[in-house]
Amino acid sequence: MMRGVAIACLIVVAAAGASARQGKESAAEAEAKAAFERGKAAHVAGKTDEAVTALERAVELDSTKSLYHLWLGYAYTRQLSSASFLRKAFIGRRIGQEYDTAVKLDPSSVDAAESRAEFFLEAPGIVGGGVDKARAEAARLTTLDAYRGGMTSAKIAEHEKQPAEAERVYRSLMAEYPDRTAALDALVTMFLNAKRFDEAFTIVDDRLARHPDETASLFTLGRVSAVSAQQLPRGEAALRRFLALAPADPGRQANAHYRLGMIKEQMGDARAAATEYQAAVDLNPRHQPAAAALKQLQRR
Repeated sequence: MMRGVAIACLIVVAAAGASARQGKESAAEAEAKAAFERGKAAHVAGKTDEAVTALERAVELDSTKSLYHLWLGYAYTRQLSSASFLRKAFIGRRIGQEYDTAVKLDPSSVDAAESRAEFFLEAPGIVGGGVDKARAEAARLTTLDAYRGGMTSAKIAEHEKQPAEAERVYRSLMAEYPDRTAALDALVTMFLNAKRFDEAFTIVDDRLARHPDETASLFTLGRVSAVSAQQLPRGEAALRRFLALAPADPGRQANAHYRLGMIKEQMGDARAAATEYQAAVDLNPRHQPAAAALKQLQRR
């Protein structure tokens, strides 16, 4: 009888201990999630140091979440741009480590694979980068998402000064995935950088002939006009149409007003250009190109 009572007591104590541990773990997980949400919001708002602190806390509290490591990698990547020379190598290594961990914890994550491939492509070898590593990760990414894997492969070709190969891949993706516009935008950007303006206009015009109110392509037409300083009235009309049709997104709207400012400035209307640049800054105070353009106009 006494032995049975003792065993029952042990079971109760063990259960209570397990319950306490579970409660403690749940509390830590909840705190980690809250820290992650704070860090994510800070990152989106451009508060980089605040984002790093919160996301480091999330990872410290719960190191098993791929998403936490991925966003910490994002925050470190942004922090890198303002870091001192001596800290860049340290932060660069941390970026690679976070993306590696994100992939290890969730090998099926397309975002983690894409981010790690981009890190390999852009980072110097001393912190773990390398084109061969980028190619290998792009190949793995293709097995997860053929479109985004193809996009990454094309970016590698551009990086390696192989524009013909990049163009081939972008055009192939445009044909195979007619409902998606990232490949078109990337090819247009490549043409703009190479000052192949007529070809850039042709691609966008072909797209708009089939999808006249597609907001992404309307914006792209305006961007091509602003960068090339050609077909300015068409570019302005496209951006006005974009602003009328696109959902209320401050970031996208700010970019449209910035491009409109470029167009109006090239049309010789400095006052209208300043109005557009100011609208861009009002929508996105961190829009540095618009702020710089506005400041330059005000100096005249």
